[in-house]
Amino acid sequence: MPTRPRPLVAVRLIGPTATVTTHATTIAAQLVAHYGPERVTCRTNTRHGDYSGESRAYITLTRKEPG
Repeated sequence: MPTRPRPLVAVRLIGPTATVTTHATTIAAQLVAHYGPERVTCRTNTRHGDYSGESRAYITLTRKEPG
């Protein structure tokens, strides 16, 4: 089983869908700008929340493989 590299940063946002969507986009862009787009890979994943009108967003930054 291949091992995944440990993330540099992992963020989870939970709240109203519109708020989570807006903040996830902003936070992901700020993190990529800080670490450098040539050095990191940013992945975002959005899922339904436990309550109506809520969602969860996961932002993960990992180092890019040299190559």
